[in-house]
Order: sequence, then structure tokens, then C-alpha cells
Amino acid sequence: MINTNKRDFLKTTVAGLALSASDVLIGPIAGINQLAIARTSSGLSQSLADGPLIIVFQRGAADGLAILSPLDDENFKAARPPEMRFNTSEASGLVTMGQTTLYWHPSAQALAKLYLSGHLAVWPAVGLLNETRSHFEAQEMIERGVNSLNNLSDNLGWLTRQVNNPTSSRRNSVGVPLFAGSNNVPRSMQGSPGAMAIRDLQNGVNIPSGQTGQNILMALCNAERKQPAADLMRVHTEGMAQLNRALPKTSDNKIAPYQTAGQTPYPNNDPGVGLRSVARMIEAGVGMQYAWVDQTGWDTHEGQPGRLKGVINNLSVALEAFAQDMRARHQPYTLIVMTEFGRRLRSNRSNGTDHGHGSLALILGDRVPGGKTYGTWPGLDEKVLDRAVDLAVTTDYQKMIEQAVAWHTT
Repeated sequence: MINTNKRDFLKTTVAGLALSASDVLIGPIAGINQLAIARTSSGLSQSLADGPLIIVFQRGAADGLAILSPLDDENFKAARPPEMRFNTSEASGLVTMGQTTLYWHPSAQALAKLYLSGHLAVWPAVGLLNETRSHFEAQEMIERGVNSLNNLSDNLGWLTRQVNNPTSSRRNSVGVPLFAGSNNVPRSMQGSPGAMAIRDLQNGVNIPSGQTGQNILMALCNAERKQPAADLMRVHTEGMAQLNRALPKTSDNKIAPYQTAGQTPYPNNDPGVGLRSVARMIEAGVGMQYAWVDQTGWDTHEGQPGRLKGVINNLSVALEAFAQDMRARHQPYTLIVMTEFGRRLRSNRSNGTDHGHGSLALILGDRVPGGKTYGTWPGLDEKVLDRAVDLAVTTDYQKMIEQAVAWHTT
């Protein structure tokens, strides 16, 4: 029998590995029922055939009006001074929505290319139907898969709910169904003991003290089988070891760095590092079905022009690298770029924008009918703005995800 200190160790370690265990977001999203490490051949082949559904989340509220700008709109010109806009001659390209032309930010050249090549779908005026402008509340609702935090029926993230779905057509037993290419397990995966979060997998999973540390953890788990924490620890330790075994090795049996099959290297910043880790998980073939990657830096209350130049470029190049990599590997996938809400139409006195409402979603993938815009452009006249100051939401974020999933499972 292990002593109290060892039991506490197990509990503390598990808390660092995974988060603890509303309305259902989207019933038809396919999922699996069994989160154990065991891999049945049918379960693994099904998940690999469908490819993963990936979310790139722009934390901080991305200004969709700056990524794709209605530069010809007199309301936009009046609301933002020249330093908060770019010239049409500087744009990376354009898209049209009815009578409105939207121009890609100069740093979004790769996004414009993906759009023109028919791989990227553009969906403006997406967001929560809820009127909150709180980062915490909006992110919580989106990651829980709800439009209200009142009367929640469970404490699960919406991705966890999908892999728990007993009626899913993808009800299988696979290795690591939920993966976050980030430092922390996102709220969307809360409640899943099978979720794994590792921002950078270039050198594999760093298990403290290597094989010796793994053996110690497994011995502790086996010595105290009645402890729930021990079972969780065993699942995670086996999962990490399984992943390391699956990764390619060098001649001296060290984990080989990931090599993209595309022409564009993954940038060494977010979300590029996380997407490279997602690609590595796909390469490992451990049955990943859902992935999440965070990109921070979008909360631009001041100095927005310079700050957006960097984060838009990082996003743009990372998506180009991932798309090329997956295309060269003939790997199916669907990737959604989204944020918690948009930013105010009118800029503030600090050359920034405050919290708004409608924003922009992007959907990338091998089965996505790209090169098109979706949804409805509401316009920027004061009478159609939300609260008379913000871009209105014309598509509930859940409907956007539902459409992306429909393309993914076609």
C-alpha cells in the first residue's frame, strides 16, 4: 500500500496532465465512445480515414474587420483613421460578398493564395448570439458549446462531448482522440481523461527522467489501483510512451525532428508550432480525431496596426505550411479558424479597437468548397450595427461549425 504522500503525488500529477470532467453543441458531429489507450484496428483505420477536425483559436478577440477590410465602405473610412487602415493597392487580394468587396490585409498573402486556390472558405459576421463582450464568458461559452452559461447540464467541453457520444458513427477505441498543440488542455476538452496537450512535439514527449520516470509512475499506479487518480495516471503515462514509440527515430534511436512534406516550413511561433505538433500526431497514427491550437495576441486595445501585422502573418504562413504538408501527404482534414468575438468598428484613441461582436471565421481543408464566401454581410450603417457600434452577428458560430463538420464528413 502506498502512503499518503504518494497518493497526493498521484492526484497532483494527474491534475497537471488533464482537466477534470449546456446544451449539446452539434448533435451530428461524429465521435467515439472509448477513450482508453487500447487501439482496435477498425477504430484506428476509421479515424485516420476521416482525418482530424482542427480548431485554431484566436484568443483575445481577433478584429475580423482588419483581416478582411471593407476599404470602400464610407462607414469604415469614417470610423477608422488612415493609420488604422491600409490602401487597396497594399491588399493581398480581395473577396466579394454581394455588393461588398473585402480586402485581405497585406500580411495575409498566404490566406489570399489559399482562398484563390479553392482550399479556404471565408465566413464573415460569425459569432455568439449572446451579447457578452467578456473574454472569459465568451471563451467559456464557445469551448463549452453553448450560447448561455445559465442552466448548464454538464461540465464538459464540446470536443469531449463528441468523443463521449454513444450514438456516434465513429464509436471506436483509439489511442489519443483529443490533442492540443498548446501548453494547456483547452476548456473544450475538459472532462476527457484521454486529452493530451503538448505545444511542441519536435523532440517527442518529455517524460521526466525518461524510462526510469515512466517505470516509477507505473509502479505507483499499480500499487494503488483503487485510487481513481492512479487509473488516470496510467492512461496518460501509457499514452505518452505509446506516442514516443510511434514517432520516427534517428540511427541512434533518438526521436527525429518532424520534417514537413510541403515547401513552406512551419514558423517557429504560434500557431505554427502547435500545427506542426498536430501534423506530427497525424504522422504517428495514434488515432487523433480532434485537435486544438491556440494563437494569442489578438487583444489589440492599443497599437493595433503593428501588432496585427505580426499575428496575421504568423497565422497566414502557419496555415499555408499545414495545408501544403497535408496535401503532399494526401491527408484528409478540416481546420476552423475562429475567435470569441470581434472588435468595435470605430477605433479608439490608442490606435486600437475595443471589444465588439461579429468577427470572421476561416475554414480550410481538402473537402472544403473554398474560394467562396459564406453567410450574410450585414453592412456597417449605424442602423444595422449591433448596439449601433459593432459589426452584427449574422451566423451563429454553432451553425458555422456544423457546416464545417458536414464538409468534413462528406
